[in-house]
Amino acid sequence: MQRPTTPRIPPMDPATMSDTQRTLAGIGASNVIDTLVRHEDLLKAWLGLAQQLLFSDRVSPRDRELVVPRVALRTNCEYEWANHVQSALGADATADEIRSLSRASASAWSDSDATLLRAVDELCSGDCVSDDTWAALAASRDDLQLIEILCLIGYYRMNAGLLNSMGVQPEPDKPQLGQVPAETHASPAPPPAADAASTAATTAADRPTGIEGNWQVIFHHPTGDQHLAFVLQSNNGGISGAVINPTLGVTVPVIAGSADGRKFSFSVPMTTPIQIAISYAGVVDGDAISGEVTIGGGGTFPFDGTRSTATAQDKTHAGQ
Repeated sequence: MQRPTTPRIPPMDPATMSDTQRTLAGIGASNVIDTLVRHEDLLKAWLGLAQQLLFSDRVSPRDRELVVPRVALRTNCEYEWANHVQSALGADATADEIRSLSRASASAWSDSDATLLRAVDELCSGDCVSDDTWAALAASRDDLQLIEILCLIGYYRMNAGLLNSMGVQPEPDKPQLGQVPAETHASPAPPPAADAASTAATTAADRPTGIEGNWQVIFHHPTGDQHLAFVLQSNNGGISGAVINPTLGVTVPVIAGSADGRKFSFSVPMTTPIQIAISYAGVVDGDAISGEVTIGGGGTFPFDGTRSTATAQDKTHAGQ
């Protein structure tokens, strides 16, 4: 069946959203969230199940991110493929494995991978996992893992029907169905040059060289870049401070931070609109910063940025 090529229910314009809707929309995957945010109560419930399935440690990120693109292929869901195939690379799947998702042959896969993908195919074609496939799945997984795998497949089959029928379109420059994106997740983009105002405000003699200070940062995620601010203090090898999303006006405190020379790491416990464990690790090079963001259960992705002279209050107000 031909899929709609334009939205039947268009995404909301952020300018018309309520404060609650804007907070929910800040989770990412913009077109689907910006469409479903019209039904706030349903979106909250939908995100609750997504949180359980996407950030559980019972199913590995790699297994999960092989399942979802396979469902996308079996349901001809452009949007699911576009937003998860890059996450699969972030979860240590290879480009060759992603190409193999489109092939009928199981020769490229380990027995465990082939069984998992066969379960996807059987559920998508016949609404039941066969006895042989069930036995193979159960040989290396407990009952809770089996339940989560079935719910994961079912959740993304449901989403495929929802996305296809509403005509939710992939964001620009996303890979098309079956297309393999470039493997860029492991190498952060080169940090941009420091802005002129920041350079003029400090001299070589008094410019900070460590992690302490204010930073303008871009987090490069498959669902789209997010512009953030780090406001950080360092004391005796520890790091405190906050990560700010100026667009949403959200500030999250830094915990478990440490610095060792140019290297640093810290965590930020995201609680709104869903609970996600997020950790940052990277290096400082003068007025440049770069590294990787690890989303608990969701993969690892690059970030980069530059030192800023803006205050924390300035950064928060910038999104208001």
